[in-house]
Amino acid sequence: MQLFQKLILLSICFIVFISCAQNKQRSIDQLYKNVKQLDYPSMPQYYIEGYQSGCFYEIYVNGILVFKHYRNTGLANHAVPINDLILKSGPQKVTVKLFPLGQIGDHEFPLLTSKSRFDLTIFKRDKATPWEGADYDVVHKYFTPTTTGESHGPFKNKDLPYFEESFTFNAEVPYELEGWSNSQNLKEMDQDLLEKEILDFYENYADIIYNRNETIWTEMLKKRELEYFKAVYYNDKEQKSFKARLKDFYEPFDSKYSKKYPLDKYSIIFKNDDKIVTLKSIERKGESAFSYGIKINLDGDLHEVRDSRYLYLHKPKGSNTLEIIR
Repeated sequence: MQLFQKLILLSICFIVFISCAQNKQRSIDQLYKNVKQLDYPSMPQYYIEGYQSGCFYEIYVNGILVFKHYRNTGLANHAVPINDLILKSGPQKVTVKLFPLGQIGDHEFPLLTSKSRFDLTIFKRDKATPWEGADYDVVHKYFTPTTTGESHGPFKNKDLPYFEESFTFNAEVPYELEGWSNSQNLKEMDQDLLEKEILDFYENYADIIYNRNETIWTEMLKKRELEYFKAVYYNDKEQKSFKARLKDFYEPFDSKYSKKYPLDKYSIIFKNDDKIVTLKSIERKGESAFSYGIKINLDGDLHEVRDSRYLYLHKPKGSNTLEIIR
């Protein structure tokens, strides 16, 4: 074979190799591939953080659970980004739920006590400003009712098995998300049929995780992820937290071990004017009824973990199919 022909053949092989490599790019990465980074004059990022003593708690923003704490220890520096739950500028609803500690050692705490306390802070920063020296502006502070009216006073609603309170804060964001704004009212549908559809959806989702079908999984999460990417990261692929999120997504599909767990006994929970539905476990405090098992690398050793994820489902206007929206 002449040298010229060999060079042409090598060039063709190289092109084919590059093409195959591109085609084998992970579907999760392809989801964000052609999304352009947003560049608004101001790019606010909102966070929420809670502090508790003598109780457990759950925090909801616009009906979606964003954080829960069911350990008898305090937490620090656990602020959670909430932009994906802020569909547009205006008032945003926050709901706080407090629960008694239950059995702690030899002691039983079936009710909230005067020493139960919860404080919450919402703050924001401008992503357009570099992290170094960035200012954090407190948007709203909240504490549960006390007998003194001061945050560290005795809890006013003691001797209750449960406490819930909501408030609103105002957010200003440069984007608008569709989210659940055009979703159908699920309570207006046949509830037996809806429950069957929900259970079928969860079963299908569990099969996709168990069979490690990354492509179908990515398509199911596409709308949720693109809205999250836009609102939380402003389409910036370089943020460390975004890369950590991708790594978290890879784990079920890279794990050589997977396990299907049956759904827990559940409550059907409707949110956001009954446009969103999810299944909450009544066996495990604060957890989704859905979970799956994988093995992950921790300090060089593989450990089996049971991952429990909420799936917030809706039916878009004009559709009769449940989809993941958050």
